[in-house]
Amino acid sequence: MNAERKTTLNQQTHGSIPDDAYLLIIGAMKCGTTSLFSYLSVHPQICPASVKEPEFFSNHQRHKKPFRHYHDVWPNFDGSVHRYAMEASTGYTKYPWESGVPEKIRDYGIKPKFIYLMRNPFDRIESHFNFNYGKKGWKFDICDNHLISISNYYLQLERYRRLFSVRDMLLLDFDELSRDPAGVLVRVYRFLGLDPFPPANYGIKNPTLGLPWYVRKTIYRLSPYYPDFLKGLSKNLLVRLVQKRKRRVLSAEERQYIREQLKDDMLRLKAAYGVPVQKWGFTG
Repeated sequence: MNAERKTTLNQQTHGSIPDDAYLLIIGAMKCGTTSLFSYLSVHPQICPASVKEPEFFSNHQRHKKPFRHYHDVWPNFDGSVHRYAMEASTGYTKYPWESGVPEKIRDYGIKPKFIYLMRNPFDRIESHFNFNYGKKGWKFDICDNHLISISNYYLQLERYRRLFSVRDMLLLDFDELSRDPAGVLVRVYRFLGLDPFPPANYGIKNPTLGLPWYVRKTIYRLSPYYPDFLKGLSKNLLVRLVQKRKRRVLSAEERQYIREQLKDDMLRLKAAYGVPVQKWGFTG
């Protein structure tokens, strides 16, 4: 294949976005990915995806969007303005339920920056379960391996570290993002080589509100039609109009079971990445 033909095919596949201009927030689910995506979206040199979770490299995410080429996710990308094209698909770190994602990213020929958020695994599992409870097709118990495996942070990260440089990976903590979002953003901008550009407002987005799935779905769908006097109210205030159901909380026995399942992974996470997992109750 001659050089001109190869260049044309590469442009058709990658568009005008340079191979090293992709920023992927790869998870974990219910660890603040929506909030971080929102905060970074206001930076003038970051072009956010047209949908936060395109799941382009996933196979089994029901909310996957049908884009022909990866660069189609960013119709507004302008190389003279933007340094990064950003997305935040949490399906990219749901191994083994989603397999081969890092390999697909590598084989696509891009060299992205990765951001991975972690959270107290017990809190993450509770939030994940309550967020999906009542959703059509949801069949998992709170101690199901599907939920536990997503909290196997070392396992999820190692699949990327085998293929990409650790210098292109930034690990963040949900609690730090909640407590000091401005401080966390300073770290992110330093990692990306960008000047700071803080958002006007902070606050955890897309929280689990203790509402059944169908109620949350109705609120989201109707939000564009709220009268003007309601549009300035927060989501938390709106849902007070709806009867909340009791959130599912892990029992002592369930927490112990999950701790045993995660212990080895957490100790490897500490050894390989220096994550202080003792704060989550994991000690060697």
